[in-house]
Amino acid sequence: MVGRLDGARVLVLGGSGFIGQHLLRALVDAGAHVSCFDQTVPPYNAVLSARRDEVRWVTGDFAAGYSFGPMLQDVDVVFHLISTTIPESSNRNPRYDVASNVVPTLGLLEELRSTSVKNIVFVSSGGTVYGIPSSRTVAELHPTDPICAYGVHKLAIEKYLFFYHYHFGVSHRILRLSNPYGAAQISDRPQGIVGKAVYKAIKGETLEVWGDGSVTRDYLYVEDAVEALLLAALYAGPTRLFNIGAGVGHSVLEIISTIERITGRSMDVTYSDARDFDVPVNILDVERARRDLRWCAKTDLETGIREMLRYGQQAGANSAATDRLVSELVLSGGGSRSLGHPRDRSRADGS
Repeated sequence: MVGRLDGARVLVLGGSGFIGQHLLRALVDAGAHVSCFDQTVPPYNAVLSARRDEVRWVTGDFAAGYSFGPMLQDVDVVFHLISTTIPESSNRNPRYDVASNVVPTLGLLEELRSTSVKNIVFVSSGGTVYGIPSSRTVAELHPTDPICAYGVHKLAIEKYLFFYHYHFGVSHRILRLSNPYGAAQISDRPQGIVGKAVYKAIKGETLEVWGDGSVTRDYLYVEDAVEALLLAALYAGPTRLFNIGAGVGHSVLEIISTIERITGRSMDVTYSDARDFDVPVNILDVERARRDLRWCAKTDLETGIREMLRYGQQAGANSAATDRLVSELVLSGGGSRSLGHPRDRSRADGS
């Protein structure tokens, strides 16, 4: 798989974000010639490290209707990861959600009509486009009735991708990701409960939970998500829409108990009223991705959280507090799997 990307010309829209930085790293390691468009260039960090200088960076405002023009010439694959909103903010201003996501994507698709781009890979939302599920696990053919504006805009872009493929031959793959988490997501941001919970555990601060903690989601480790993105870019079959997730569900309470078990420390948790855009359960059926992309998630939740704590130490996320927790993790028998890209790990162990 990696060898087939050698020399490919790739444009990543939204590469400065959490998933984007991991994708850029994997693309550079795979030998691709990578350009990235985003509002900012990320600082040096443990995810991108020296690969940051191997990416051609272009900054601009996607929401303002940026014209990509020459950037699309001679490009083989475009990855579209940009979203100007999150589920919480989208419901507060649905008009902005559409104007800053759907409309600029239409401009991009218009430009793609006259280029030789072979494929556009769009990151959609398996956690929001389906709405309240009618079954325990949700396959791609499940009805799509999103209850937040974020899911509506993702679904609208999906439909326009089908439209532009049907009428103008713009090839595309859509990946409905579940709930990604992993290294570089350790923060107090409102999106990403795993990253936020790990951050609060490291800082010794109170974690606020919306509802009673029973909300259940399918959590996908970021390196597994990136592998699916690469496979989608290379896939030449007829299928255009894939669920990408772990295929198993974990509640917020399970996340908290996993962190407490790993660190050996109790977390301080408060509970607030449930949010009206949170569906109670969302677990993706990923059989189509297994069959057609030959992909499946490899990282379970506990392993992923352990990796996040190690990343916190490597990145110096929170100095002594992080070092203390990670040291206790290793001493408690948490394993010695090194942090980093899979290729780095294979070089370290000689395999």
